[in-house]
Amino acid sequence: MLTKADKWLVIALLTVALSGIGLNMYYISANGQGQSVVITVNGQTVKTFPLRQGYVGEFRIDGDHGFNIIEYKDGRVRIRDADCPDQICVKSGWINTQPQQIVCLPYRVVVKIVSDSPADVDDIVR
Repeated sequence: MLTKADKWLVIALLTVALSGIGLNMYYISANGQGQSVVITVNGQTVKTFPLRQGYVGEFRIDGDHGFNIIEYKDGRVRIRDADCPDQICVKSGWINTQPQQIVCLPYRVVVKIVSDSPADVDDIVR
């Protein structure tokens, strides 16, 4: 049987736990605000657009040696198709958080997520 003090302790612990979950959910939802995608070729910016839910489309880059097709939807972006020999940029998959980026070295294409607010992460390793 729980004493009165035990019941208060359980209530306090549940309150702290639920507050932490609520703050985490707020942080996750607010983290995507103010993010943009910057696409550069040979160091020159060719396209910039906001990264947000409901923004869907694709962008094709044709270069001297080949092409890259960049797809964006539901707050994330990827290189969907490319005719480079190693396909590392295509295999990189979706990105959605600053400072993630996708690089296609043969065609010198960089797809980078930038944000108005600083990132909490110093480095990302996959």
